[in-house]
Amino acid sequence: MSEEKKDKIKNGQVLAFPIPIKNKEVAEKLRETLAYVQEKANEYLEFAHKNKLYSVFDGNNSKYSYKVLEPIFVKLYKKSKMPSRINRGVLEIVGRTMRQVRDRMRVFNLLMKETNDPKKWTNKLLIKNEIFEKAHYVKNIREQVINYKRKHRNIPEDFYALQKPPKVKKKILTYAPDDGQAIKLTKNEDKIKLSFKVIDRCGKQIKWRWLETNIKLPSFLEDKQITSPDLRFDCVHGDYLPILDFKITVEKPKKQKSENFITIDWGVRKLLTLCVFNNKGEQLSQPYFANFCGIQSKLQRIYKDIDHWKSKRDKLLHKDSLFKKCNREIAKRWNKISLINKEISHTAANIIVFFAKHYNCSKIYYENLKSLKSRGYSRNKNHQINTTVRQKIIALTDYKVSLCGYSLQKPIHPAGTSSICPKCSHKGQHFSSSDNHKKQHKSLPWFYCPNCTFSADRDYVACLNITRKAIFKKNLKKCTKTVVYKKTRLPDSLFRQDAFATTHCKGHIYCLLGWIHSVSLSSKVVQKSFNSFKGTIFGILRV
Repeated sequence: MSEEKKDKIKNGQVLAFPIPIKNKEVAEKLRETLAYVQEKANEYLEFAHKNKLYSVFDGNNSKYSYKVLEPIFVKLYKKSKMPSRINRGVLEIVGRTMRQVRDRMRVFNLLMKETNDPKKWTNKLLIKNEIFEKAHYVKNIREQVINYKRKHRNIPEDFYALQKPPKVKKKILTYAPDDGQAIKLTKNEDKIKLSFKVIDRCGKQIKWRWLETNIKLPSFLEDKQITSPDLRFDCVHGDYLPILDFKITVEKPKKQKSENFITIDWGVRKLLTLCVFNNKGEQLSQPYFANFCGIQSKLQRIYKDIDHWKSKRDKLLHKDSLFKKCNREIAKRWNKISLINKEISHTAANIIVFFAKHYNCSKIYYENLKSLKSRGYSRNKNHQINTTVRQKIIALTDYKVSLCGYSLQKPIHPAGTSSICPKCSHKGQHFSSSDNHKKQHKSLPWFYCPNCTFSADRDYVACLNITRKAIFKKNLKKCTKTVVYKKTRLPDSLFRQDAFATTHCKGHIYCLLGWIHSVSLSSKVVQKSFNSFKGTIFGILRV
């Protein structure tokens, strides 16, 4: 590899650009091919699990997994009747899965060395011995071992007793190890000519042939060399289509330097609340609330449908044909929930990135809600706390802001952020609204301080306190400093307002696909003494 190319990879960032193939005949053949590939990949994984082959990657730093696995799966490859380059792509997918299972096995063995009590397995236990592993691996293995112990009344002898053979659940094939014998790509003016090697079944006989199609040349590939993509199937506007993921190296953006930053508070009634501040402790924007009540009620109905089908299934025998039907209906609804949650996560991340760009905020602070417990609330409220997709939003925000040169800071501990007054640091009370102080409860949405009579929305109060923690680095009860509201006019370039006080964003943020009234952005009156808050309600965001 040339020094110029090495520098480009070192200073660049690899991004995947998906392109769907809409030709029905080609899509059907590729679906049949990937179904066969998926079947063979699962056979390889079952063989690897049975023969305990996960340790083959220990001490091996090879970039491609197929180079390690090819000599091991020789007999299975001869039976599979796959072309050599297709087999290499399958082995690459199998290798990625095996590496992940190997990492889990390593974490399991490390935890077993520390103690045999799975209830004591935490990430802190490993950090004490200067062992740093992925926290979600530790949590997942801990739960898995506890469930195993509850069922079998003993701890698993080794990792293989705990772990079932892994499976490739999605139809996917990588062409990274290919050299033109499984896929051919050629540029032709404004089109890309594609040739795939696909399966052709004649009864029990399996043959492979070339299948050609054309796709429109996307703008991002016009001045770049086309590399071997990954092929997968996914839902595109209601159609199940093959998608080619082209990987392109782009220059890493320069890190932006600015005094402005955003603070984010995760809510239960509201998806998130964000506000813009600067390092001097001045608030530069009104608080913005991302509401998702419209789609939340839809999610609740889907969860109720799942409970209904589960209750039906529990009354049936496993051999009954209706039992399988119930499982299919349950799986459909879980799939719908995952798709909606994915859209919610992308929408929330886009909102955050949009405001970071507009106000030129180089840093984003948010609270760490790992300690949030769903206790002491109603059943529906507990369910909302447990099912809101906060971690996915954080991951997507981190990815998207890094592409713009901004940075997501370390999470701030949420202790006292919504219960301590941001003006006088005394403990406040929570009521249902600003003019109703009859009922008081910790879960109610309006904050009131009996010491200085400060009154505001509890999520906005949390934003103020997160800012105080970020700037002053002190305990909120001991902190005597506060933030100052700097009156700023809402920029005309941000929103276009009509007669009904609703606004439509100019293409930067979008609502969920198929759900126009799903997510809205609003700025509420949070304190009567703030003259700049005029109660303007910002409505639905459209493409």
